[in-house]
Amino acid sequence: MTGGEVPEKSRLAVQFYAGAKIALEQLSSEVQINLVTDAWDTQINDADFQKLLSNPRLEKSSVFIGPVRSNHLETFAEWTKKRRKILISPESPNAYLTTQNPDFLQINPSLRAHCEAITRHVRKASRPDAVTLVCKQKDADRLPYFREANTVMGGSTPFNELLVPDEATNFDKVDLKRYLRAGRTSVFVLPTWASQDFVMAFLRRLKDVKGSNNVEVYGMPQWKNFDAIDPEYFSSLNVHISAASWFDYSVQELKDFQEKFFTATGTIPDEDGFNGYDVTLFTGRMLSRYGLSFPERLDNETITTLRGQFSFSKIFVNGAVDDGRNTPDYWENTFVHILKFEKFGFVPTN
Repeated sequence: MTGGEVPEKSRLAVQFYAGAKIALEQLSSEVQINLVTDAWDTQINDADFQKLLSNPRLEKSSVFIGPVRSNHLETFAEWTKKRRKILISPESPNAYLTTQNPDFLQINPSLRAHCEAITRHVRKASRPDAVTLVCKQKDADRLPYFREANTVMGGSTPFNELLVPDEATNFDKVDLKRYLRAGRTSVFVLPTWASQDFVMAFLRRLKDVKGSNNVEVYGMPQWKNFDAIDPEYFSSLNVHISAASWFDYSVQELKDFQEKFFTATGTIPDEDGFNGYDVTLFTGRMLSRYGLSFPERLDNETITTLRGQFSFSKIFVNGAVDDGRNTPDYWENTFVHILKFEKFGFVPTN
């Protein structure tokens, strides 16, 4: 470290660990169980991570939180599955990292969960024929999530789909007017996040052609950090985004956590600090309430956290249908906020 600053590559781990420590201190005063906790550095090197897996102390643990890197997580999921241990993934949003592993809990909602949440929110007020999915051809594999969610909601009419060539840099030659619905709100959903320029080009074109028609635009969590787009576009086009977390800084528990975090570290918590607190507190409380069988109880639990909620769904990788009795491949927190841009930023609508 230089001048007391944490290296950027270590920031996530340091923030998460600091939040977790505060949660453990809180658990020590509120639950009637003794939790023995070890912290392991997985290292960046794959060989070092494999070496860690041979450490005999790992065999003595029953519940694990982490690791963060997807390739390490996939390997560790297999390690814990063979040993019937509980593994909680606090960060990776990747779907289908493991199968036949009902003790695996994914905290960060997958892209599928975000698309389903957007679909539910859109369909509350709009018929499918007023909704248009917009993306580049290379991102077309994201569209089935919306199609399937629409079908589940009884949408016999499919959404409109507008696929743009990958090399396109603007929408000047695209007739967006054909997707506008006079007298109704026209909804455009862009499941894209890699290019601010692509999003900006679409918003600029839509604003130019919409006239007096009412429109709404739905985008992805990364849009919150887009700094090259004038907020006026977000406001005038009624832009919404999905988000795994949203923090209400008026809540006393959140204020208390911020104060404890600053006292302990001399810094303010970022989303990783909040996540460390939420995940660790959730794990300790569930262990206190149900013991090591707590994954079996997840479908009956909705947990309030600083970030919003944990609401878990059974995930079946190979198309199985949940009949209430079959064992899931794993569990996923599928609670997703839908935020709308207001005067000072994005705020919840659900």
